[in-house]
Amino acid sequence: QPLTSRQFMVGARFLLVTLLTLLPASGHLVGGGRHPASRIRAPGARADGAAAAPTFESKLRHFAPAADLPALRTEAARLENDLQSAVEEQDFAAAAMLRDDISQLRQKDPAFLASNLRERLEALVRRESYGEAATTRDQLLVLRRFQPQYQLAGLWKGGYPNHGEATVKIHYEGDTLVAVKMTGDEHVPAGETTFRADLTTPWQEGASVEEIDEEELVGVRVEVVSVGSDGSEQREVERYHGEGRVAARGFQHAHYVPGQLILVEPDTIGFLWQQMGIFVVFNREQDGPGEMMIEQRAVDA
Repeated sequence: QPLTSRQFMVGARFLLVTLLTLLPASGHLVGGGRHPASRIRAPGARADGAAAAPTFESKLRHFAPAADLPALRTEAARLENDLQSAVEEQDFAAAAMLRDDISQLRQKDPAFLASNLRERLEALVRRESYGEAATTRDQLLVLRRFQPQYQLAGLWKGGYPNHGEATVKIHYEGDTLVAVKMTGDEHVPAGETTFRADLTTPWQEGASVEEIDEEELVGVRVEVVSVGSDGSEQREVERYHGEGRVAARGFQHAHYVPGQLILVEPDTIGFLWQQMGIFVVFNREQDGPGEMMIEQRAVDA
């Protein structure tokens, strides 16, 4: 059931953010629904379904636009649910078709290639094949240019409930996004981390209850809706598992609680302190002379 809704401007459009309560329940949190599998073939695939092994550079050309990735991942998750059902029903013809369709979708997702490269890098390091490992590491760095979650470094301003506006600075520690408060409050002061997120694997909207941590079965979830003159439409957005910092006054008993990083627009993100139902929208700030002043205040604090 709806908990609360907020509207904010992004360019010339309104986005409606709705927080929905999530309660433990049997079955699926979101419907997967059986549907016909698409029969789209990737460029270069042969009629018999086989394809020549593509080079790393050729794989880059097949990626979907960043704006299409959330919907693509939702579709892939639904197809995987259908695949599991087909296998359980021993409908092996349908299962084979679904595997092909999932494979085609994964070829368009840079996150899937990045996951494969990380596994390859770990295996090469274990074998002490450091030359190949260096090449794989460089490929992972190249892939970041195609993944929106790695384009967020810099200053962001958001409004914290009961505390007003605050500026945070985002940086990366490997594959972890870290947001540090540049302007603090009585609970979490300047210079301390306010939230962090693991960027290696996008949060899957279509995951079943068995695949979701128990801590995420309660609290709220966020729906983003584009609102325009021609009506409203629910948006698929990228989400990543994260942790939000909470503390008592004076930064006492500081600890992290489960959360989600949500990529709304290139210059708008949100972070959800899930079980607490706190959702903060951040807008990108232009770096400039003000950044040095904010950083100096954080150091002084």
